[in-house]
Amino acid sequence: MNKVPLLPFNPQNEDLTPFEIKRIEMLPKSAMRPIPHRHSFYVMFWVLEGSGTHYLDFVGDEIWPNSLHFVGPGQVHYWDVEAEIKGYVIVFESALFLEHGDQQLLEELNCFRTINGLSSIRPPAAGVESINYIVERLSQEYEQEQFARSLSIIAWLRLLIIESQRLAADGELEQGVISAEKLLSNRFITLVEEHAISQHKVEWYADQLAVTVAHLSKSVKNAHGITAGGLLRNRLVLEAKRLLVHTDATAAAIALQLNFEDASYFGRFFKRETKQTPRQFRSQIPIKHQT
Repeated sequence: MNKVPLLPFNPQNEDLTPFEIKRIEMLPKSAMRPIPHRHSFYVMFWVLEGSGTHYLDFVGDEIWPNSLHFVGPGQVHYWDVEAEIKGYVIVFESALFLEHGDQQLLEELNCFRTINGLSSIRPPAAGVESINYIVERLSQEYEQEQFARSLSIIAWLRLLIIESQRLAADGELEQGVISAEKLLSNRFITLVEEHAISQHKVEWYADQLAVTVAHLSKSVKNAHGITAGGLLRNRLVLEAKRLLVHTDATAAAIALQLNFEDASYFGRFFKRETKQTPRQFRSQIPIKHQT
């Protein structure tokens, strides 16, 4: 069975914090070819020049100068480049934030998410200036071995992520404080990302979050405009689409892998959510999305 490649994090300096920044032009040529792949880590691309399309889980974003592109762990992406892409690629693992007590910062982001996430932003002129300054400082700190290098890198990366979220939020956050409903729904989404394949019931997630199903559903609905069950189903559908496109597994094998009771139930679920059978979806997906 074919599988979409999962690239691990292989830092050049293993003694440094789990972070890396380099020029996009310095990446292997294969990294920017139209070959679907995914990462076990977080990636930010700060594009300064170039054109084409960046595909993330079957959705294409046009590539513009001065644009930020986000890829979270497990997301399938690739580049369809028309003019050479120049800029910076920033790579880090979630362990970086766990080690420094910043788990909540990751939970507050709507960048990097598979569900109801944001794949790219085009900052206004003032935002471009701010992002440029932070990225250049990050690059300097990474390249130069100075006092408290790791701490400085973490501080500048925090600033970059915060600035990105502010630009993405478009006034959603007030005075830097996230609402209780939004934080709960984001924690729900984090759990769904980790357990959607094994846990298909909203009740399980409510129990993990120590809230009632009604409270969780209301919070998610108010924060994202879709029910908790709807978000969970969307995540299962996305995983099914990935397997249908990037592997040659049968519907029965996919049903088993996604923990459905049987192939017929999986088929009914998929058709109800997408208006297509698994076979119809697989036959109609453009060849460019296939591994």
